[in-house]
This record gives sequence, structure tokens and C-alpha cells, in this order.
Amino acid sequence: MGSDGKFHKVTEVFTHVHKGKMYRIKSKCLGQVSLTDEHPVLSVKRKNINMHNEEFDLNWVRADKLKKGDYVAYPILNEEEDIEYVELPNLKRAMDRKSKPFPSKIKITDEFLLLCGYYLAEGHIHDREITFTFNTKETGFVEDVRKAAEKVFGLPTTVKTRAAKNTTEVFISSSQLARHFEGWFGTGAANKKIPRFLMLLPKEKQKWLIRGMWRGDGWVGKGRANYRTISRVLCEQLKNLLIRHQVVPTISVGKPYGMHKQSYSIQIVSRRDLGVLSDLLGVAIEMRNAGKPPSSILLTEYVLTPIREIEVFDYDGIVHNMEVEGVHSYVGENAILHNCGDFAILVALKGALSKLGRNPHETVVVSGVGCGSKLPHFIKTYGFEGLHGRSLPAASGIKLANHSLTVVDVGGDGDGYGIGMGHFIHTCRRNIDLTYIVQDNQIYGLTTGQASPTSEKGYKTKSTPEGVIEVPVNPITTSISAGATFVARGFSGQIAHLTDLIKQGIEHKGFAHIDVLQPCITFNKLNTYKFFTDRVYTLESQQWDPTNKAAAMVKAEEWGEKIPIGVFYKTTRPTYEDELPQLKDMPLVKRPIGNVDVSGLLKEYE
Repeated sequence: MGSDGKFHKVTEVFTHVHKGKMYRIKSKCLGQVSLTDEHPVLSVKRKNINMHNEEFDLNWVRADKLKKGDYVAYPILNEEEDIEYVELPNLKRAMDRKSKPFPSKIKITDEFLLLCGYYLAEGHIHDREITFTFNTKETGFVEDVRKAAEKVFGLPTTVKTRAAKNTTEVFISSSQLARHFEGWFGTGAANKKIPRFLMLLPKEKQKWLIRGMWRGDGWVGKGRANYRTISRVLCEQLKNLLIRHQVVPTISVGKPYGMHKQSYSIQIVSRRDLGVLSDLLGVAIEMRNAGKPPSSILLTEYVLTPIREIEVFDYDGIVHNMEVEGVHSYVGENAILHNCGDFAILVALKGALSKLGRNPHETVVVSGVGCGSKLPHFIKTYGFEGLHGRSLPAASGIKLANHSLTVVDVGGDGDGYGIGMGHFIHTCRRNIDLTYIVQDNQIYGLTTGQASPTSEKGYKTKSTPEGVIEVPVNPITTSISAGATFVARGFSGQIAHLTDLIKQGIEHKGFAHIDVLQPCITFNKLNTYKFFTDRVYTLESQQWDPTNKAAAMVKAEEWGEKIPIGVFYKTTRPTYEDELPQLKDMPLVKRPIGNVDVSGLLKEYE
């Protein structure tokens, strides 16, 4: 689930070794999450630690900038898909000649949803049967299951009471139904889950699912209600359903002991939430005397929970991140986390190298200093992390030293168009055969949001409180006029298009400059993903001729209601390497280095 409360495809999962500080953010009610220091969290600054804010201004804030008492945001599930029937494909095995006729679809009724809830709490699959186990006093629940099985599926049930165990079991004998239930809900208490089609039903229908679950594994007492499960997935799903119904639970984890496994308690304790839960479950809940107001804040799209503790600890091990299609964010246990456009660019670069069939040992990725400077750490090639503004000299040197390598330089707008502008212009005019990808977020994202060379005029930042007074640098016109032979612009929100641009840039013989519009979600509140999504269009959608230099210069000035992305200009001329007599026609260097002859090793490596 993303920050918009909808489910999205995870396009990439990243892992790398992190050695340094980690921040464990623990909030009231919903749990905790552990992050590296720079990881952005959607949050609200707390104005007074002793009382709730009156206004809630949501911002992306680095983990190391959060304070105790600040609110972290959690999305309210708002994706809905109402279906009247659920399909039941034929799961009858080839040698099965005894099974009774089975429906091809069933209507999603209150009885069906109640039966599903009972199964999630008290059911399991055994051989060719579905078994529900209740306390002998829960005769009403037994009748619910019996009636639902007959009404919904037309199947009889068998009931057995085991006095020694004080239990009553209800059996539905149907191998096909057992297979469907196992596929939908899992079997075994630790593996229970709610299928997607039930998670997305309208709220009014879902209440019957929740009622069945609570009758089986929940209880209601004076001023408190509780549901317990040993399935972490089921805990998270029920949490989301309750929040969707405007009930904010408090999650606590019970440690394993003896024969008991780790458990998850979903508790409802505030008068606000208990009143809603009472209507949801259809039972009266006796309230305690009024106490403190709820810890959480319910907004239209989010639940805000205050941070109760921030634990900083040293860590040396694997950390993970995800690229999520569309929203570039995902939900942790208690908060919404962002994965920044840097990762979209990484995905595009990896995709381009893969499509080109470049081997890791034939590729070098160079970076300077900035938010994306760690990119070489995330990709399995040779890497070089250089100085601020000086990545192009390093990349040029690598290409000249071994011009058979594929060299890709990754920098930022401050890195390349600010302190590194001189190197940028001279690399353009030299036409060195390498690809330069600039992560242009129009602000200094690493050093807390100062204006960069591409910040729009009038934009207020920490370094320009009255607004930027300079005209912003136009990277496209600059590189065309300076002599680059491949000039393009991409958008980190369109990964497939960006992948193709990078692929074309690497294939091009000469200096390829690709400016990537990459919103800084932490500091840039003007040039956001929505800002660009509403404006960008591809040059490929028009009959565009990238060989027309004069037209490319005019098109590069287009910035406003519409912003073009794609290849602006492309031409051919001799590269810097081609012009150097000592490099022209020189093969891969295989000569002694110092007093060690490595030619044999190089040959073996090849």
C-alpha cells in the first residue's frame, strides 16, 4: 500500500550493506519501523508536546530530523472494488468420482462473509474437510456456520462435541471447498490471511467479515476490546480494515514462551474508537469513565500517531528499500516511507544496462556528492564515488585510461550545474564517449533544501527566504550549445521511458547528457511528482526531428503548462578519444604496471 491508501506494484527491491546509525521510530498505537538516517517519513511537526496540534501540515522529513511527539502518518485504505459474486473454478481432481456437484460461483452475502470471518478465527483444513472449533458454550456460532454452509454452498455439516476438551467442532466435507478456502485464507493459525477481493469490498459488507473474526478470536469487556492472532499478516490486514472503519487500534506483541508462539493483540481502548466498534460488531460495549483523549488523530486520508520513542543504534548489515510504481512510497508498520526518485533512476539504469547486455566488469558507474551519490553502491558494476562537482573529470579519466569500458556518470543539479558547471561544459565540448545522468530535483536535497542552479525564479528556500532572484540554468540549452552530441530529458516517474533514454545514451558514441526531472520529496514543495505528472509529455508523441539543432534549442525553452521529455538533440562528430593520436586505434591496454606483468591475468579474466 502506498501513501495514497491504494495498492501498487513493487517494481524493484533493493538490498545493500549499511554500516552506521539506524533510527527505530516507535509511535503510539501502530508499532515501529527501523530506518537509515536519511530515509524520508511522512510526518507532522508537533507544536506542543502536551497537546494536539490544531493544524496538521504533512511533510517528508528525514528519520534523523524527527523528534519525540511528532506525528507520523499512516494511510487510510481507500481502494474499493465491489463484486457481487466470487468465481469458483473447478478444483476437482482427476480421480475424484465421489464429490457432490459444486457451484461455479457464489454470491457474496452477509452469511458468506460471516463464514469467512469464522474460518479466519477458528477454522483449519484437514484432508478433505474444513473444520471449525468452538467452545461448547458457543452454540450460536455453531449454528451460524451450519446455516451459512447450507445456504451459501448447499453443503451439509457434521457437528461433534468433545466434552473432555470442552469444544464443539463443525465439519464441512468438501475437498473442492477446502482447496478454495486454503487458497483464499491459508491454513494453520500462523498462516491466516484475508484475500484481496475481501480487503477491497465496500465497508458495509466488510463488517460481517470482521464480526465473524471477532466472535471467534476476539472479546469485548468494559472499556476495552481485543483481538488476538499469531498471524502477523492477518494482524496488519485487520488493522487496515479497522482504520478504514475509523477505529484506530493499539497493537502489542506478545513474546513466545513454552508452547506458545509470538502473538499479536489488536486492542481498542478509547471511547471514540469503542463507540464505532460497537456499531461495527453489533454488540453493546460498556464504557469506562471519560479519560484522556485518543492518542491518534483521524484525518480524511491519514491517521496520525505521535512518536513515543526514537532509539538510535549502531548497525552493520543488510537494509532494504523498494521502488513502488506510481506513488514512490510504501507503508511500514506505523508510517509511510518514501523511496525518492534516486531509486527510480537506479531501476532505469539497471534496466538499460541489462537490455544492452553489458557485463558488470565492462561497466563503471561514477558519482559525485549529493542525494544520489551512493548509487554506485546499489549496482553490481565497478564504481567510483568522487568529490562534489568533480565526478566528470574522474569519469573522463577512467574512459581515457580504458576506453573499452562503458562509463556512466551520475550526479545532481547542484553537483553538476553548480560547482561542477565548468567541468560539465568542457566535457560537452570535448565529446568524451560517456553518459552523464543528472538527477535534477531543483534544490540541494542533501544539505537541507537550499536553492540550486535550476531552482525556479521566486522560489523561497532556506538560502533564499525572499525568493530566488536569478534566472535558472537551462541544462538542455546549455549542453546543446556547449557541444554535447546527445541531449535528452527524462522523468523519474516514467521509468520505462527513462530506461529507453539511458539505453540510447549509452549506445550513442559521444557525450550523452540526460537531465532527469526527479522531485525532492523532502524539501521541494513546488516541483512535485504531481507537478510533473500533470505537465510532462514525450517528444516521441510528436513528429520530432532530434537532428534539428535550432528547433531543439527552441523546444528546450518550453517550460510551463507543458514540459517536454525525450531526446532533444542528437548528432555525430569525432569523440575526444578519436582525436587523440596516442589513443586512436589503441586496443585495450595490456602492458606491465610497475614491476608486475598483469597481461596474463587480464587475458585469463577476459
